[in-house]
Amino acid sequence: MNKKIYVKIGILLMFGLCICAGCSAGQERKYTTEELDNLAEIKIYSAENNELIKTISNEEQLYQYTQCSIWDDLDVEEERQNELKKGLEGVKEQYCLVSYKYPVARFGDKELEKNVTLTLYEDTNIIKMAVAQESIKAFAISEEFLIFYYETSGEEMNFYRSLIE
Repeated sequence: MNKKIYVKIGILLMFGLCICAGCSAGQERKYTTEELDNLAEIKIYSAENNELIKTISNEEQLYQYTQCSIWDDLDVEEERQNELKKGLEGVKEQYCLVSYKYPVARFGDKELEKNVTLTLYEDTNIIKMAVAQESIKAFAISEEFLIFYYETSGEEMNFYRSLIE
């Protein structure tokens, strides 16, 4: 009689273990969509011929991208923006990094939304950032007000270039 109880307990424990293993199997995401700032993927294009070089959807790389300081240190003063823009005169565009976010709507079959395009240039740490018009839902803004210039650190520029490799 004791043996029957142990067999039943053993079966229940195995059943419980299978349930727990099944529940945790679907939890392979390392970051939440909030931690990734809703970022779904980054497409990298050659600026010369607009050819798609690479699509990045790796969560670790997306998370590192969201941690870059481009939004933190952005100086939008007109004088500084003009200075950075002049710094790019005669410099060749090299790559465009286009970030796409998940749509805000949680239901329905929605396509990814273009969010920001970063343009990297040869031999400089100045980046051109163009915010996509469709990413601003509340009202229409002229494209000229959605372009910013940013001087980044060498470390951050190396990270952007590492995404291309």
